[in-house]
Amino acid sequence: MNIAKTIENLFHRKPKSPNEFVKAFIKQSKSRRVQLELIRDNEVIIQVDSLKFTPSWFNLFDVSKEKYQNGYVVFFIIDTEKLKTSEKYSLYKKSNLQLAELDETIDDGTEIRTFAKFVQATDNEIALGKIMKDILDVIVKSNEDDPQALFVIREINFSG
Repeated sequence: MNIAKTIENLFHRKPKSPNEFVKAFIKQSKSRRVQLELIRDNEVIIQVDSLKFTPSWFNLFDVSKEKYQNGYVVFFIIDTEKLKTSEKYSLYKKSNLQLAELDETIDDGTEIRTFAKFVQATDNEIALGKIMKDILDVIVKSNEDDPQALFVIREINFSG
């Protein structure tokens, strides 16, 4: 392998651990709109959005823009028709976890409920990861037989 290829690989190395994904997300979210998603069994379990590029979160949830301006929102969504049978919702309601909740209708007419935790700005991937884990530990039953979850950093582009 030549030296140029080795150097290129060092700069474009893909994250390999959850902490590395959160760290990469924090870094990328400073310059563009990206979302961090945790996916298991083809379902998005939890998402993290940077508030820097999504001011609509402040209006929807009536939270302090000054306090959370460059922070994050950790959230999950459940179709409201499935609330009564949703394991996530059942586990959440039995917990002490306090999240902001919002009922809304998306473009296709589906009614959803968004559960959100707002987080002040941080460069500490461990602190943000712990908040994510605290929510995951409540809404997802896990055991050693579970398949691995996938972390995805998705860039959100706006048109028009």
